[in-house]
Amino acid sequence: MKQLIVSWRPMESSPPQYALVEICCYIAKRAALYHTCAQLKSPRGLLVLSIGICFWWAIATTASHALEGTEVVAFQSIPFTYAPSSFALKRAKKLGKQIEPKIEPIVRLTGYLKRPTGDGPRPAVVLLHTCAGISEHERYWIEVLVSWGYVVLSVDSLTPRGLEYICDGRSGSIAPWNRALDAYGGKEFLSSLPYVDPDRIAVMGMSHGGMAVLDIVKSATSNGINMRPFRAAVAFYPLCGESTEVDMPALILVGGEDSWTPAELCQRYVEGLGDSSNMTLKVFEDAHHLFDHPGIDIVELGYVLRSNPEARDKTKLIVQEFLELNVN
Repeated sequence: MKQLIVSWRPMESSPPQYALVEICCYIAKRAALYHTCAQLKSPRGLLVLSIGICFWWAIATTASHALEGTEVVAFQSIPFTYAPSSFALKRAKKLGKQIEPKIEPIVRLTGYLKRPTGDGPRPAVVLLHTCAGISEHERYWIEVLVSWGYVVLSVDSLTPRGLEYICDGRSGSIAPWNRALDAYGGKEFLSSLPYVDPDRIAVMGMSHGGMAVLDIVKSATSNGINMRPFRAAVAFYPLCGESTEVDMPALILVGGEDSWTPAELCQRYVEGLGDSSNMTLKVFEDAHHLFDHPGIDIVELGYVLRSNPEARDKTKLIVQEFLELNVN
């Protein structure tokens, strides 16, 4: 976690220190929010405004610093309507009531876009970060993927939801399913760009992002949102669960020494899919969680997160070959 230290001293005269407040008040008055303007001019309003501006500035500069050289873009997640269960339908019929559909609302998202040089429609990859948000980890893979000729959209699923870190669940959480809808929103956005081939878009996620990938590869997901599935998917060290039918080529990469997302769970997951599935599992025996991260070696929540250069180099070759085979 990064620490932000702000040094402040009072202005010699009072008007300048209200300059920002006056700007905010002007906007508020234009929107007929006079009550908001009055709150801003109170001492408490000044404090709240200052803290809010510093908070969002810190988040914005942290992400933009991590992903310098990318274009910041805006798009939205895909909405989803949940089908009622048979029990709910029977109960509603018995009571003579109609069921109100449960809808997963649209989330307005931020992404970081980078494209290789050259003309012509390019293949693309939607990149999904870990539970710690945007970091040098994403920068590393963006540069690698772009060097291979892919347009890359790194999706920020945390900041637009007012979150920074969800690994411990104390300050909020996002279900991997919601991030699957984020990814399909990213796919829709990429498909609208003239320099992207909409038929050659893959998805790749790490850890919590990898768990989202396991939701993305389910046949029920693309069918449920009525969208064409991704061309291929790559999941780094996801927490594997119950095996379900998949509708795209997929690659899972895990460390044999990973105690946060154990390789054994992914082995059972792949075995449960059967020989007919297009799912490949690669286990790096001496690797820990985040083995592909460029230079990490810490203990987080009791789990070892350790870079493994040898495993990372092998991973690059495996991922490049997998994407070349299934996307290009």
